[in-house]
Amino acid sequence: MIKDILVSLRSGEGPDSTVDYAVSAAARLGAHLTGVAVSYEIDVPPVYTEAFSTDFIEAQRAEGKRLADQAVARFGEATRSLEITGEVRTIDGTPGGAAEQIAIMARLYDLAIVSQADPDNLGSEEVIAEAVLFDSGRPVLLVPRNQSKPFSAKRIMVAWDGGRASARAVAEARPLLEHADFVEAVVVDTGRNKPNALPGADLARHLSRHDKNVELRRLVPTGDEGIVDVLLKEVAARDIDLVVMGGYGHSRLREFVLGGVTRDMLDRMTVPLLLAH
Repeated sequence: MIKDILVSLRSGEGPDSTVDYAVSAAARLGAHLTGVAVSYEIDVPPVYTEAFSTDFIEAQRAEGKRLADQAVARFGEATRSLEITGEVRTIDGTPGGAAEQIAIMARLYDLAIVSQADPDNLGSEEVIAEAVLFDSGRPVLLVPRNQSKPFSAKRIMVAWDGGRASARAVAEARPLLEHADFVEAVVVDTGRNKPNALPGADLARHLSRHDKNVELRRLVPTGDEGIVDVLLKEVAARDIDLVVMGGYGHSRLREFVLGGVTRDMLDRMTVPLLLAH
């Protein structure tokens, strides 16, 4: 069961669709929701410290606190609107340091909800998403930056390739699969199947033992289509609410490296995406 959710609050002006989605998820699942706001500081290498005045650094810190306070206020309004139990934790740090702190915090939550990065306005969202995916050991639910619909898990698609990460994602998604009226397992046939991969029929058989019927579909890319093209087309055609897939990649120290399909999906996602690593 998902009873304890962490959501990363967006720092900046305007609405926060990820918070609205997280609040609706907490209300639907009967979960407690914790929002984490970051008061960002600029990361000044020691060698350049003398190039920045004390007044400039203090002004940047004050602006970071102002934006964090705005995020906290938005979160409070959203939780009160649906009368859910929520609390806020505020941390200070650089984007990389804050992402690491959030990933550590997420280890003691059933689910972490974060926002998709905006390529036109580069910020901390991408660093946070990757840190939580690689370092928390918990599932992460990414919300599209233009998400308008509230949380729903009625129609779920599992992007299945039979690998370890996919298996982990399915296991983490079981509490959400219980809410689904329709579950579709999609296998994209690229002609390059992974060695030792479990076929989709085995997944359908496994989930049937959890009283969940699964529609299994094998999709073949045509022309110049890639794997993500095929998945997104299926999402639109079947009116999917949520996609479950493995998060591929690795981390070295603080360097996060996502696999090609995962990176492409994060860039182009049209519905919330549950990832596990």
